[in-house]
Amino acid sequence: MATIPYRWQRWLDIYLFLNVAGYFAWQTWKVLAENRLDFIEAVFIAHNVIFCLCFLLRSPAKAIQTAVGHQAVAICAFYSGVFFMGPAATDSPLLLNLSWWIILFGTIIGILSLVQLGKSFGVLIAVREVRTTGLYAFIRHPMYLSDIVMRLGYVLSHPSWFAVALFLASSACYVVRARLEERFLASQDEAYVHYMARVRHRFIPGVL
Repeated sequence: MATIPYRWQRWLDIYLFLNVAGYFAWQTWKVLAENRLDFIEAVFIAHNVIFCLCFLLRSPAKAIQTAVGHQAVAICAFYSGVFFMGPAATDSPLLLNLSWWIILFGTIIGILSLVQLGKSFGVLIAVREVRTTGLYAFIRHPMYLSDIVMRLGYVLSHPSWFAVALFLASSACYVVRARLEERFLASQDEAYVHYMARVRHRFIPGVL
């Protein structure tokens, strides 16, 4: 466990905001330039705006996991999303429609999760205020679920063994990250222990 001075955390937040916002701005410019702006893309842009703002609005971490391997998993899960971008690579109406609805569902979960997570948003494994309301009253990691669902939708519109392999690797990172994060939070914050006892499932209510 370690702590980082508030000043340095704020500089890091600003850096991450500029980094992520710049990437999403570039992706949005590509969508507009290629005339691909539709309802899904508009909802996804709204999701990305909220996502970027979370870096500026979040609270400083009370404690940060110092195990490099654990944080490497967290970073891989977070940045694996850059591989799931781009126009559809199939002409199948069935796959395109399934992809459309799945990505929309995942994006909506993501927006709700980000709004409800608010100042507790984080990229690395760290202790902030425990969120227990909204989607977090039903599962412990709705934001991770949203990313997995959105990437599943991407795979359906980009059917290939490579896309499937990326999806499985990315999903595995989220599952491992969730376990590592829970272990760390439970060791540092008794409120999270009570939360885990009350909300028993990570990704799917009553199932997983």
